[in-house]
Amino acid sequence: MNQQLPPWTLVKTWLEIIQQEDITEHVKGKRHKMLTYYFGSIELAGMYVEQNQHHFKKAS
Repeated sequence: MNQQLPPWTLVKTWLEIIQQEDITEHVKGKRHKMLTYYFGSIELAGMYVEQNQHHFKKAS
């Protein structure tokens, strides 16, 4: 079974949310759960974002 990964920008946002201090633990926990569901670990999710960032440009 091939599982499609969530969009790059969404993964990047989830990673940013779990690193912010002013976000509740409940919200961080839900994002952490989603990241580990799709990638197996936060580290692999971070690698996915790093390896695919060249495909995306910031809007100006």
